[in-house]
Amino acid sequence: MIRLVGVSPIEAYWIIEYVDNAKKEIGIYDFDLVVVRGEENLRKVLGRFWTPESSQFYALHIVMDKPTVIVRLDVPNRDLLESSIYHELAHAKLHGHRRFYEIGVPRELLSLGDIAPKVLYLVSIAVKDYEVSSFLSSVGLAKTQDPLLKIMLEPDNIPWSSLSPSALILALASKLKPIMFSLPLIGPKTVSDRMKDVPRRFLEWAIDKSSQLRGDTVSNIRYMAKEFANFLSSPL
Repeated sequence: MIRLVGVSPIEAYWIIEYVDNAKKEIGIYDFDLVVVRGEENLRKVLGRFWTPESSQFYALHIVMDKPTVIVRLDVPNRDLLESSIYHELAHAKLHGHRRFYEIGVPRELLSLGDIAPKVLYLVSIAVKDYEVSSFLSSVGLAKTQDPLLKIMLEPDNIPWSSLSPSALILALASKLKPIMFSLPLIGPKTVSDRMKDVPRRFLEWAIDKSSQLRGDTVSNIRYMAKEFANFLSSPL
């Protein structure tokens, strides 16, 4: 199904054509496509799935009745939009079931208190991005991720030494996404060389643990969450 929200068929034509070509390369056919213009329309489309971060994305994948890829028409960078389309179509192929998004907080994270669900969310999106980048690399589509990769490698200038304990934990968890997104595309050495804004011991840990991921997404998320909790239990 194709749904247009705040967009005319003529305006959406190039996106529909682009998605049609990309889905054949990726091998994903059973999904819905929504092309939307404007943040208010995006809110309506996402409904209960809306989060404040949603408006930052050029394209998104969620699971409604079936895997659903939402593409924003009102974004300024076409290269980044096309890169995002490949990324989200790969999510639809690999993670097109609610079980990948409805994971209880592992007991190892419970000691983190109120921030435990947020940490689990950050770990889970990092693991799923690692799987997407690994898949796209395996089928010869790594170059489609270059525009996104450039964004991922930009330094955040986080003031690590002045963060509170909770803020530090969340900041570390948030860095898992760019690290794990990038690893299958450019390899551990280049990631290590490029991400000089990340605490070195944490970066080395993330690279090592990412290399241990195998098979089932849920198992990978639980493994990474447990190992992250173990990392936090040692002196930072």
